[in-house]
Amino acid sequence: MTQHSVADSVTAPRSPSLPPLQFHKPGQDLAAAMACTRCKEQGISIPPGWGQKKAVRESREEADQETAPKKRRTPPFTFLQWQLLHQVWDKVVADGAGDDPDTRLLALTCALRGAIRGYANLTAQDFRILRLEDPHDSVRRLVAPGWLETTPEEAVEAQAMAPAQCGLPTIQGNPWNVGQGIRSGASGWVSRTLSHKKMRKKPNGMRMTAVYVAAHATPEGDIRVPADKVVAAVRISGTDELMSLLVRWEELGWIEDFRMTDGDVVARLTEATRPLAHVPVPPPTPPMTAPATTPLDVPVLDRARALVEGRESEIADWVGAFRDEHGHGPSWGMVSEHFGWPPRAAPDHEVTQEALRMLEEGDWLTGFGVPFGLRRGPAKG
Repeated sequence: MTQHSVADSVTAPRSPSLPPLQFHKPGQDLAAAMACTRCKEQGISIPPGWGQKKAVRESREEADQETAPKKRRTPPFTFLQWQLLHQVWDKVVADGAGDDPDTRLLALTCALRGAIRGYANLTAQDFRILRLEDPHDSVRRLVAPGWLETTPEEAVEAQAMAPAQCGLPTIQGNPWNVGQGIRSGASGWVSRTLSHKKMRKKPNGMRMTAVYVAAHATPEGDIRVPADKVVAAVRISGTDELMSLLVRWEELGWIEDFRMTDGDVVARLTEATRPLAHVPVPPPTPPMTAPATTPLDVPVLDRARALVEGRESEIADWVGAFRDEHGHGPSWGMVSEHFGWPPRAAPDHEVTQEALRMLEEGDWLTGFGVPFGLRRGPAKG
């Protein structure tokens, strides 16, 4: 019989030809889970944690009647996303992509979007959001040296239904060996930071400077970064302009306690901007029947492979046996709990997400995207 291996079939977190995982309207599996007597006998609440969540929700609803509506929760800027942003920005600087703040911002945007697939999709709406003074010229400055493969007209005039696919010759083969979740998180952090209310009506040199220093803050909000590194990363004229911009940002409440020390920019994020700092490095998740994590300096994909490689058939068999017993598939959380993987609330949950994607791409598991629809795939051990 043919032996399938994650290492053989998975070289990237997810094939671009596969549709994104998403949840659909409740179906037979969810209905079976809601009425499952075996789950009830085993003390499993469906949906998971339903009893506790209901009590918490009712408590919050009562409190919300007396308080103003809460703001939308901002996704955390994780250590792995922070690490990738630094690596991608350093790559853009090393490539010399962009010779002014507008073009450097466009290059960074493309590099973050294409960090895994080697190309970035752009539309006219993207250029309006980036607020480039001359979008055609910015694209031309990246195309002329061969860093970006497209045409100004194709990129700037592309519509949402038919985005321009812009090649990145120097970024191929997922050089950072990360998953789509980490890439998306890093790109999303930059977008949210650029759209911060303090950024309104600011030129891109000023916006990029603020983004760069925020990206170099510690989890506590402390900043210390060489001034010449900021100048090179943002593509402003020099240290004098940098000083002027940072003094202005201190006046606007982006940073505080700003000073230059031994050629370094030293400052702190303010109370308003401290949420932009990345979260601390997560502690390892305690292992159960399998190692839940490996050292954080190991790429996420390698850590995910360590969870499943050689155990694909065992995991698939357990999912199949669960479905036979319950009449519906287990949730991702149930799989994680049984095999000792980082749970959904863990800061290193990206490892579990990539492990499940690998099992799907290797045809060991199917039924993703449907609540409690998980089932054994066609692969055979």
